[in-house]
Amino acid sequence: MSTSVAGVDARLAAVYRYEILDTPRDGTFEGFARIAARQFRVPIATVTIVDADRVWFAAAEGLPGVTQIGTEPGLCASAVLRAGPYVVNDALVDPRTMEHPLVRGELGLRFYAAAPITTRDGHRLGTVNVIDSAARDVSDDETALLTELAGLVAQHLELRLATLLAVRAEQELRRDADARAAASAELVQRMRTAGAVQRVAGTPPDTCQLGGPAGCTAPAELKVADTWGDHAWGCQRHVEEILTHASSVFLASQELNGLAGYRGR
Repeated sequence: MSTSVAGVDARLAAVYRYEILDTPRDGTFEGFARIAARQFRVPIATVTIVDADRVWFAAAEGLPGVTQIGTEPGLCASAVLRAGPYVVNDALVDPRTMEHPLVRGELGLRFYAAAPITTRDGHRLGTVNVIDSAARDVSDDETALLTELAGLVAQHLELRLATLLAVRAEQELRRDADARAAASAELVQRMRTAGAVQRVAGTPPDTCQLGGPAGCTAPAELKVADTWGDHAWGCQRHVEEILTHASSVFLASQELNGLAGYRGR
């Protein structure tokens, strides 16, 4: 794979990482576009994300109903390849843009200036740009403002992504907690059923044998055993604790009489 192709793939991976394409219009992006149009005194300003085969508008001041255009070279698809501002003073005579559909078509684009929306890891996702039907020059202060707006858009995308990830992490924690609660409820039910059987089949000691050095005075209700043949009686709390943390321990039953049962078959 060539470096240029690898770079394109990495840029597109960054675009998809932010999960912004085809989302409902965000008022923040619309606000940035309005500021750009007002400061440059132009009828059109957009915030774009450049996909593999389209330029999608996150905001489009002055272009009602327009959501995307093609990736013909000369405008956004070319501007996103540059690290700094991209300016076309007169698109009708500029060789980069003179054949572009937006220049030759009904829109009659003549002036175009854009700054790339650049992520913290250096990927250019799209542009903040301003458009006019009249040719004009642009000052250094104006291009600096456009660059600053693009930086604010990048910051908003970072915040939006962080929020999405935080919400998903919280949802995952809730699902995990629900799964643990369901498993615990199932375990308690099994313990209750086993306890009823054990109380019929055997006589437990008076108190729990699983309290460790501190001891436990709770009534012994359930019998547990492990794969080595050790067994003990415990209260419901300590039995649930050991079943949760020791994979080799299981609820015992008088019917589980191991080798003795096998030898007496």
